[in-house]
Amino acid sequence: MYAVSQVAQPGDLVQVAFDSLRERICVLGRDGAIVATNHAWNQSARENGATPARCGPGVNYLQVCRTAAGPFAERALEAAIGIETVLLGACPQFSLDYPCPSPARNAWFRLIARPLRNGHAGAVVLHSEITTHVLLAEKFRHAQTHCRALSENPVDIATVLAPDGVIRYQSPASDGVLGIRPEELAGHAIFEFVHPDDSDAVRKLLRDSLRYPNRKHFCEYRFRNRDGSWRMLEGVARKLLSDPAVGVILNSRDITHRKLAEQSLLAKQHALQRHREDLEGLAARLFREREEERRRLAAELNGTLTQRLASMSLQAAYLAAHAADAAQSHDFQERVAGLGRDIQHLSGDLYPALLDHFGLAVALREYCAQFARKHCIPVNYVHRGISSRLPGHISVTLFRIAEEALSNVARHARANGAAVTLSRTAGGIRLAIRDDGAGFDPAAVPPGSGLGILAMRERLRAANGSLCIRSRPGRGTEVVALAPLAGN
Repeated sequence: MYAVSQVAQPGDLVQVAFDSLRERICVLGRDGAIVATNHAWNQSARENGATPARCGPGVNYLQVCRTAAGPFAERALEAAIGIETVLLGACPQFSLDYPCPSPARNAWFRLIARPLRNGHAGAVVLHSEITTHVLLAEKFRHAQTHCRALSENPVDIATVLAPDGVIRYQSPASDGVLGIRPEELAGHAIFEFVHPDDSDAVRKLLRDSLRYPNRKHFCEYRFRNRDGSWRMLEGVARKLLSDPAVGVILNSRDITHRKLAEQSLLAKQHALQRHREDLEGLAARLFREREEERRRLAAELNGTLTQRLASMSLQAAYLAAHAADAAQSHDFQERVAGLGRDIQHLSGDLYPALLDHFGLAVALREYCAQFARKHCIPVNYVHRGISSRLPGHISVTLFRIAEEALSNVARHARANGAAVTLSRTAGGIRLAIRDDGAGFDPAAVPPGSGLGILAMRERLRAANGSLCIRSRPGRGTEVVALAPLAGN
């Protein structure tokens, strides 16, 4: 016990060295009572709210550990039992790793108990922080788990190839990906398993890897599976710089499902494109047939019905000349004449005869004049460089665009005036309809609500043309249609 008392004497050189250690150390007597503590032990006690009466000299450390409560009571009891075995001489050393959370952080410590030497009864108990080691060990365990998962569930196949393409090494992943054990591939040329159509690509991959060792080289190729089917692989090759004589390292990944999905998506895209083209063709045919039907009805109205009305008008005039009531006869004549005018208007609405006889420029001029009279909205109409011999479908398409655009001006724009410009450009025939009305935000129009705009777009699409609509709230609207001419 003399050595212990020497250690306990303040100011002694041994005590100075004892206090300079970072580890938290206490010296226990045979009965487990604390005989001496170092500075680190005392400072840790103060930081954790303990007093010398609880963990200083004279306190039985074994009793403190046995009576500990809380979530770490089991570890404390294990420490007491282990330290006691050292005090009894039954064990040369005892160690225990335990957590020691504090308000500032979570820490881990290692308790080591060793008996005093030179026959002195008692033990030294040392607490050293191992938080860094525990965290590193935890990261290492996670890394091991990750590596084990990668090895058990391989994604990439590693192949070492000789310059002539002979497989010198094949990773175990080939068994899971291709269903072929590595030993069945080693010693064979890779070209025995590569699809014949892809052999040249793989040979080029080898040549490029050997010729340009500092680059990565990519290739997609088909590899025969055990069942005879073909797996699509994506390979990245590079020369083995660590052992250039060996050859090339090729890392391959199975992309069969991705390729199948791409092919399926491409097929669906082609099908959608065909359906779209069919619908566009159908829309164009419907527009043509509709215009032909309107042309036929207009012609019939202008022809047969107009002739019948003319005959009725002559008969009415004859009857009026021989009738007793002249006023009644005159009224009948006016009704027949009014019916004739209505039929002419209906015929013009169905199909403007001026379009066939005088061309688009004249037909639009007449329509703009009628629109201004009917809706009391002045229309400034200008045309430049327009021939009367435009293709019929172009003339009809642009005339209907003007009709729809001016109809929208009358219904929605609340405009004081409008302007229609028809001109020839390098790209074809350009039709612009502009108003000074309320305008709108084209991006805010819900899909499907603007059927008139949709109809204009489809008409122009059928003529290989394009439609542009520019508008802002309070700044009016401009509709620009461009229809190409053959030969431009």
